Amino acid sequence: MEVMRTAILLLHPFAALLVIRIFMKQREWRAASRQLKGAERAESLTHHESTGTRVLLMVIGLITLAFAAKATTAILGGESLSIEILEPGHFHGWVGLLGLTLMIYLWRLGSRTRDLKSAGERFAKTRDLHGRVADVMAVLVVIHAFLGFLYLLQIL
Repeated sequence: MEVMRTAILLLHPFAALLVIRIFMKQREWRAASRQLKGAERAESLTHHESTGTRVLLMVIGLITLAFAAKATTAILGGESLSIEILEPGHFHGWVGLLGLTLMIYLWRLGSRTRDLKSAGERFAKTRDLHGRVADVMAVLVVIHAFLGFLYLLQIL
């Protein structure tokens, strides 16, 4: 039973590593896009936009996975499922929900930038804010992952 509990608890961190890798790769687009021109840049931008949407969905799935893992291990441990069980009782969990909020904001900034550019309006401020928020998020993601590692050591 302990092996099953550990395996279930490790699903979230391993999935998180994958999402973090994709997110960090996504951030590289800003630097890489400066070298691209014409159709190649347009194609790359389309890929960047679709990947951004996928990353948002992955983050939602990752948080859902964390809640599901917590619920499953509680049930396997003989506890009854309740809000108190699912409520994050540690800083890592609450910061994860804050991260989701920031991720939604980042995605909305990217969408707004696209919409402004398509409408022929000024989009530089929104684009730059999108990039700065992504930079802040990258730092927060690293801190969040480290806190998650410490929390994992505590519960295993």
